[in-house]
Amino acid sequence: MRNAEDERRLAKKFGSFSDATANLRPISAFHSSMERSDDDQDPAFVRLLTEYQAVIRAFVISLLPGAPGLDDLIQDINEILWRKRGDFEPGTNFKAWALTIARFQVMGYCRVLRRQHWVTIDDDVAELVADDLEERLEARREERRIRALEACMAKLREVDRELLLERYWRKTRLQDFAVISGRSLGGLKVQLFRLRAALKRCVEARLAEEGRTA
Repeated sequence: MRNAEDERRLAKKFGSFSDATANLRPISAFHSSMERSDDDQDPAFVRLLTEYQAVIRAFVISLLPGAPGLDDLIQDINEILWRKRGDFEPGTNFKAWALTIARFQVMGYCRVLRRQHWVTIDDDVAELVADDLEERLEARREERRIRALEACMAKLREVDRELLLERYWRKTRLQDFAVISGRSLGGLKVQLFRLRAALKRCVEARLAEEGRTA
């Protein structure tokens, strides 16, 4: 948190740069505004925003390494994502949506920095870097999801792991597995539905926890 003396030094050194970030609310106010919302979709959106914080932060820092005010810029991006949450369609690619908005904010911030005589990368180069970074972040996220899935699978009963492995890894037809295991087809369908739901919750919880501690 910058104190008054820090703000005066920044204003003297960067001129209007401090004005560009002066209207940003503190992080505590941002979280308070989320907690006050009554939108039924907000809890799911908060989970996504929390899960992708490390991705958004890495994206911004990689495009503006060493630039001043990055914490404020990231906070501003979070504010914008929160205000635009109604534009996000649940079930679609949150990362792509969030990083598109972050990219536009970074490009705008680059123009602010250039006016303050900071050296920044060219817009075209920034676009190429952003594309490459998104691909690498997606690959990293897939690795995290796989690790989370393995950890969640390890918590299941052996009989439940066997059912999932037979159906989704070995591609055994459920009718055939019912005969092999001596279990009813209807019972297997119900159990698969419950296991998928439980794994989904477990993986999402682990990823969200990683995002909070990243």
